Amino acid sequence: MSNVAEFRDFLTSEKIYMNELNEDGTTFFRAEQKLKDGWKVLLVFAFNQDENVADLFCFNVAELKNPDKKQAVHTLLNEYNANFRYSKLYEENGTISIRYSYSIEGEFIPDLAFRKLIMLLETAQQVYPRLMEVIWS
Repeated sequence: MSNVAEFRDFLTSEKIYMNELNEDGTTFFRAEQKLKDGWKVLLVFAFNQDENVADLFCFNVAELKNPDKKQAVHTLLNEYNANFRYSKLYEENGTISIRYSYSIEGEFIPDLAFRKLIMLLETAQQVYPRLMEVIWS
């Protein structure tokens, strides 16, 4: 069974709804989630065409609309990235997101893969308050 099929079966068996999309040979599973304060993020689990690399994202952790805050936000993102082993934060076109990528070697374990995606959601929950302090200061 393919890694995509195993992940899909895991989601179904756990009654976890994620929308499945295919684009240019890449299969994506995505779902919107709310942080504790109500801010919405988009979780994405993407398999490459060969299904041997997984790219996990938590998009829209925060929005940076004031260009005067960009340096302070980037300093904070660098601090987080130096301290977090797996989750890496980045800013692109004013949107702050989190990424984690890994190579799928040997047996694919969907539960473990999904827990890595939840790790990104937990990271978003952890960093959001301080990001907002810097953005709004």
